[in-house]
Order: sequence, then structure tokens, then C-alpha cells
Amino acid sequence: MVIKYLASAFVLGVIVAIPPGSVTVIACQRAVQYGFRNSLIFTVGSSLTDIFYICLVYYGLTGFISDPGNKLMLWSVCGVLLVLVGISTVASAGKTADPGETGAGMLQSRPWVTFVSGIAVTLTNPMTIIGWIAIAGNFFIIWKDRVPGSGFFVVTSIAVIMAGVLAWFVPLIYAASKLNGIMGGKFRRILVIVAGACLVVFGAISLVSAFKLA
Repeated sequence: MVIKYLASAFVLGVIVAIPPGSVTVIACQRAVQYGFRNSLIFTVGSSLTDIFYICLVYYGLTGFISDPGNKLMLWSVCGVLLVLVGISTVASAGKTADPGETGAGMLQSRPWVTFVSGIAVTLTNPMTIIGWIAIAGNFFIIWKDRVPGSGFFVVTSIAVIMAGVLAWFVPLIYAASKLNGIMGGKFRRILVIVAGACLVVFGAISLVSAFKLA
């Protein structure tokens, strides 16, 4: 039973990670523009926030998302953040993680900026919260009375779920990073600009959602 549960938890992580969204776009953009390591740092920051939300779902502490004021705040912050990241991404198109570069490209390529971006984008993204509540919430309800409830087992469950998330993201960003070596600079710039534009669109959608809640 425990093995079946852990296997299901791993699959859960993969399922949550597969749908494309702002986190996927940024992770792939960073992989193409700055390389696998930079994108992996972003993914680690994002994963820490995922762990936070999984804990909230597991312990039934997600009621705050139903509050209209909290929804408005999340949609607004997420919208502004994605628009700013999108504009910064477009501005840095064509730049790489060259130590001699300056400006938007240099700032975005710094590890601490990358790590904080992973946390901030995921933490403020309502779709991330909704995804974990909808999928992980039902998963935990189904298995609640069929597996041990010890703290060690909770930690193990979260680790297995995150292993599933990373099992999707790590190969994805690695593949994206390899594109940098096989495509020309012009095509790379276009790809990065498209990624930035997608983030601006995601941000605009969040702001429209916030406006509707206001």
C-alpha cells in the first residue's frame, strides 16, 4: 500500500508540473538565454514555494485563497510581477551570462536574482495555488486514512511529489539549454522575445482578473 501511495505521489508531481504556465516559460527562457545552471537555480526557488503550498494543502490551511481580498492581492502582485519580468526579458533578448555584460541581462543572470525570481513568481501565482489545491488536495483526501500520518512520512510524501515535479522540469530545461548551442543568435533573440511577450500576456490576464475582483 505504501509503495502504491508513493508511486501515486510521484505521478502527482509530474501531472502538476506538465501544464505550461509562467513558471515553465521563465524556466525555459532562462535555460535558452543563460544556460542550464541558471534555470536550475530558478527551478529550485520555485520548488521551495511548491513545498510551502503542498504543506498548506496537506494540513488544510488553504482557506485564505477563498477570501476576495487575498485573491485580489495575489492576482495584482502576480500580474505586475509577470509584466515586469516579461519586459525585462524582452529588454535582455540576445544577452547571455557573459561576465562582462551589463544592464538587464547581467541582472537577470545573477544567481540570487534567479533564485528569488523562482520563489516570487511561484509564490504569487494564483494558478499554482489552485493547481495544488485541486490536484494535491484530492490526492491527500483519498489517501488520508490509508497511509501513516507520522511527520517522517509527511516529509517523505512531499519529497516524492517534488521528485515527480523535478523529473519533468529538469529534463525540460536541460533540453531547452541545449537549443542555445544549435540555433543562431537571431533565432535565440526571437525565442526570448516571444517568451517575454508570453509573460506580459500572462501578467495582463492576472491584472484583468484582479480588476474583475475589485
